[in-house]
Amino acid sequence: MLLQSVCKLCRCSLLLSIAHGFLFRPELQRFGGTHFSTVRPTMMVASKRAPTLPSGEFRPKQSLGQNYLSDMNYILKIVNAMTCDSSDGQRLVELGPGMGALTRELIKRYPAMTAIEVDPRAIEQLNEALPDLTVIHSDVLQVNWPALSKLKGGPLSVVGNLPYHITSQILFGLADNPQAVRSAVVTTQWEVAQRICSGPNSKDYGILSVVFQLFTRPRILFKIPNTVFYPAPKVASALIELDFSAKEGPKDVDLMKLKKVISAAFQQRRKMLRRSLQPFLQGRKLPEQFEDKRPEQLKPQEFVELTKFLYGEQKDEPGSSQKRVFRKENHGDY
Repeated sequence: MLLQSVCKLCRCSLLLSIAHGFLFRPELQRFGGTHFSTVRPTMMVASKRAPTLPSGEFRPKQSLGQNYLSDMNYILKIVNAMTCDSSDGQRLVELGPGMGALTRELIKRYPAMTAIEVDPRAIEQLNEALPDLTVIHSDVLQVNWPALSKLKGGPLSVVGNLPYHITSQILFGLADNPQAVRSAVVTTQWEVAQRICSGPNSKDYGILSVVFQLFTRPRILFKIPNTVFYPAPKVASALIELDFSAKEGPKDVDLMKLKKVISAAFQQRRKMLRRSLQPFLQGRKLPEQFEDKRPEQLKPQEFVELTKFLYGEQKDEPGSSQKRVFRKENHGDY
């Protein structure tokens, strides 16, 4: 018993350095302020009726973008869509488990999984319902993905029902550290999913499309109606997969400079590139293949070639430390 306690203390001490920006609450200040716990599968009753919260459980917070899954059919569809290259789920990470509707089913297949949750009320629920699950108490936007990946022994498989208001910033955080992530299977607004997966020459093609098609192979797995959430959002959702293992990412280009070029181009998306990128040209002319094009006409890889023309080839070393390139300092969106 003493040996088990010492081992758990050591494990939690390692996880402490991974989560930044955790909440400092007296009731949760274990291991220096970051709360870790462990979660056991319990039964959930499926319901085809309009979603309602079980009696006695807390109300979702609008400030945290909490819309809970409450339809067992869709919960199981998400679980079945999830894959992890570690059979016990050692490298599976769920973002924002909330009351644990999805977690209860995931942990049956992946008992060594980890969850990241910011709401102390949800953590209390998870402690009681699933005492074998490791929970990191942290803002997901502050997680050090390379450190967590190293601790877990390889690239992570990420799953989660994401808050709408910070969806793109969570995903940009993963794209900033692609060597730490194997795949992400997450819920997003239907509109966001379309923008991520859209190709050139379409109205939805933009920054999200270019970034995630450079770093991942994205695909929409299925549409999710708003009626399967509590409270029900006003728009439909989608389950999307971002396969980071399918792409190596841009080569021989500085990612910060690539971001500047992509952003400048799409901020004036109706202008020809020769005009929108004029500040970068310093008197030069764009190559003929770019000169008379608008940004929505370029394939993702062409933005890499365009950046190389403007700045020259430059190495962007992956390294082992946390990066912030595409994700903003604050929780805003593009």
